[in-house]
Amino acid sequence: MRSVNRSAIAAPWVGVLLGLMVCGLPVVAMAAEFHPPQRGVPGRREGGGTRNPFACIQGSPSQLIALQPATNLGLTTAAYPRFFWFMPKSKAKLAEFTLFEVDERGEDRTSLYKTTFSIDGTAGVASLSLPSNATLPPLVVGKDYRWSVSLVCSASDRSKDITVDGWVQRVAVKTDLAKQLAAAKPSDRVRLYASNGIWLDTVTTLADQRCTNPKDAALTKSWAVLLQSVQLGTIADQPLLQQCQK
Repeated sequence: MRSVNRSAIAAPWVGVLLGLMVCGLPVVAMAAEFHPPQRGVPGRREGGGTRNPFACIQGSPSQLIALQPATNLGLTTAAYPRFFWFMPKSKAKLAEFTLFEVDERGEDRTSLYKTTFSIDGTAGVASLSLPSNATLPPLVVGKDYRWSVSLVCSASDRSKDITVDGWVQRVAVKTDLAKQLAAAKPSDRVRLYASNGIWLDTVTTLADQRCTNPKDAALTKSWAVLLQSVQLGTIADQPLLQQCQK
């Protein structure tokens, strides 16, 4: 009889423990690994210049790195997506972002958008959103574009630039995914984008959550898991250099 009573007493506590485990599931889901599409394209995720490439870089990690999957292709649902890269500590005062339109073979490039901006040499993950204005049309669904970021080590000699580049393609949101996203909590949106291989939306969503909740340990862990899943674990602990989205 005692053993029966003990089981009866223990049963409610088992329920409590299971409840706590279930409550913890969103954190695990939010930290889901990224699953890139099978297609890969050529690109340079880690940068080096043509002449003494690391002359203006200090500290470690000592490379300019595009936050892209190893396939070098980042999918997005956004008409004007946001791009991310790791900016190493450097003596450079300027950086340059360029978006290119490419031909069917992906070779000839035409600059669609270019901007040069000041930097203060601080190391961290930087980002840039394409401006949604009349001078830049929205990305076309299903079309490949190429983008690059250059660290301008010498404004008088651009051959010393350190450059990384990658590819972006806008995709249409499937009906089922659109319904899931509309009903999902913010943490679950990260998992949904990641499991569907939509890289830029995954990173943007999680970066915005970290920006507004900088002390949230679960979000910090999720960011580390995400970057580790695309072999970028060496920069997983670097700070985000961004203004929170309003």
